Amino acid sequence: MYQVRVKKELNEIRREPLEGITLEADENDLKKWKGEIHGPQGTPYENFILRVNITLADDYPLRSPNVQFDHPVYHPNIGSSGNICLDILGSQWSPTLSLAKVMLSISSLLNDPNPASPLNSTAAKYWREDRPKYNQEVIKTCKTYCKTFSPKD
Repeated sequence: MYQVRVKKELNEIRREPLEGITLEADENDLKKWKGEIHGPQGTPYENFILRVNITLADDYPLRSPNVQFDHPVYHPNIGSSGNICLDILGSQWSPTLSLAKVMLSISSLLNDPNPASPLNSTAAKYWREDRPKYNQEVIKTCKTYCKTFSPKD
């Protein structure tokens, strides 16, 4: 079941690429994907490329994909191992969602964290109480682990 769905999603992504987001399937294993998100404008992630690894279960799309950043990301809803606290990757998953929608939701989460449900409590505290310090930590982490891009890319 997942192979038909995955091929359909792959064709849609190739036909209509997402602005600031790339998704690629492993040619040898359609259960393994890599994605990149250009940090949203107006956020401290701006001009950085954040990378995720995506693994699909045998029963995808009935079960949500496993999506993790492959490098540290300083964010209230991203854990130290790259795991992401996002409702559509868990209890709010629906087979009507797609990998493209997941990537758009992660990009949106970068712009609008949910500090009430943190995986990184220090980042959540800074987000709420000291935004300049939060931004400084985000940029420091991104400079260490992320590639940069210019908006012209």
